[in-house]
This record gives sequence, structure tokens and C-alpha cells, in this order.
Amino acid sequence: MGEYSKRVGEVGESVVADLLRLLGWQNIMRNEDIDSIDTDFRKKTNGVDGYYHYNNPMISNTIENVIYSCKYSTSPYPTSQAQIVNTFKSYYTDLAKAIESFKKSILKQKTCEGYEFIDNCFDRGVLFWLNNSNDRDKDLITKLGKIELTTETNHDGIFLVDNKRAEFLYNAMSYALAAYRGYDIDFIYFINGLNLADTNLRNGKIMPVEYINSSILPLRLSKEKETIVMLFTIDDFDENDLMKYFGIANKIGCNTQGSTVICFPNYLETEHKTIVEAKKQIFQEPSFTTNLHIVNYNQPLLR
Repeated sequence: MGEYSKRVGEVGESVVADLLRLLGWQNIMRNEDIDSIDTDFRKKTNGVDGYYHYNNPMISNTIENVIYSCKYSTSPYPTSQAQIVNTFKSYYTDLAKAIESFKKSILKQKTCEGYEFIDNCFDRGVLFWLNNSNDRDKDLITKLGKIELTTETNHDGIFLVDNKRAEFLYNAMSYALAAYRGYDIDFIYFINGLNLADTNLRNGKIMPVEYINSSILPLRLSKEKETIVMLFTIDDFDENDLMKYFGIANKIGCNTQGSTVICFPNYLETEHKTIVEAKKQIFQEPSFTTNLHIVNYNQPLLR
């Protein structure tokens, strides 16, 4: 596990395509040119590294159009806050302009015509800003929390994926696939006020774009009559947050799972098992905690 960082920058844009395939984004349209509607910014076309669309299970009767851009380097992220902000704003503006042009494109028109019973359409972006340096500072998102961006461009939101976020998604999916070979793996779709209709799927093969910046990743694994709920978190093991994860895993499983696995990036049984057992007693729901397991998804699997 944890090999994602070694691949970044070695195989270009295909590393992102490989990650997205793990997340269920199949048959992505890559390297598309879209006629620019802002010729002062981009004279002729906006280049798009990737385009994917799907029927969003998180919002009823809604098409999700996702335009993504890939930015790579063999060097670490900038150390200067000003340089980080300025570089991000440049990347952001480039992608925002591409989405703005996409909104008026024939490509979008044809995509929307291919769906039935649709009420809404969102056009969002994902910016992959990655590098393959050995620098330990992999987190850009926290450095950009208070950035002010222009609202002049027309789009429905842009997500940033840095090395930390990409490694989390890659390592989580790789662990699930390796640890549970032969199981059918779905993403669990949280119920919210926008997807209450009976026609909405409660789990499926496509990871919604809303999850790409989430601190947790919920999976449902099934094999014959066995069902397992797996909850991955990007955050380190913390005694104070453990009950929160117990509650989330219990709720999304609806007491239908045979077992539950909560996965941390740094869990150590020698240090944390006593804490886990104490919290299980406090949770006071033995039908859930008896079959609850905690693992480290960055540790090599024993064969």
C-alpha cells in the first residue's frame, strides 16, 4: 500500500485517470478542446484534461458534469504562502474559464440530451495539483482555507486534490481491493435532504464528486450473504473522535452489515487497542461493536 506518491509525475496524466478508475469513473473523455467564450482570456479553445458525467445519486434527477485539470511537478510544493496562493489562483482561473466555456458548448448540450427525467445540471471542476517529490509536506488544502477567489466566472464549484488527498483515496481503495478479494465493492451514498426519493440509489460503483474532498470514504462490501461496511478516514487515530466514527459507521450500515471495519492511516494495535475496547463498552451497542474492527490501511497485508 501507499505506492501512489511514487507514481505521480512518472506517467503523466494517466496517473489521475488510473485513480479515477478506482473511484468508478470509467470511460473518461480526455484531452478535449472546447471553444472559448472569453476570447480575451483564451483566444480560440480551452484545453480540458478530462471530462466525466454521471447521474448524481446525492441529488435527485441531476446530471453532474465534471471537468478536471492536472498539474504536475517533480519539485515540492512552494514553501512561500504567496507563491502557493498565486499559483493556485492561476490554475483555478484556467479551469474556471474552461468550465465557463463548457457551459455553452455543444458537448454539454449533447450530454444533457442523453439523459431522461433530469431537473438540474451542475458543471463542476476538479484541480489535481500533484508532485512526485519526497517532501513530506503533502497538504495544500489547509494552506488555502482563507483564500479569496473571483466570482466572475460561471461554474458550480471547483475541488482541489493535493498529494495528501490523492494518496488517501488511492490507498483506501487499494486496501479494500487487496484485503477483500472477490468481494463486490460499492460506495455508500449518504442520505440527505436532496436524495430522499425512492428512486435514488443507496450505494453504487461511482464515487460522487462531493466525496473527493471529504475526510471519510464509506464503502459497502458484499459476497454471497455477507455484508461489510468499511469507513476510511484521512485523519490520524484520535481517541476523542473514535465515538464519532462508531456512530457514522453504525448509522450508514443500518444494522444490516455482518461486520464493520473502520480504517485509519496510522492505527497501531499495540498502542490503540485498549482505547478502542474502552470506547466499545461506552458505545453500549454490542450487536454493532462485537463485529467492529479497527485497521491501518497503510500497513502491508499479511499473507
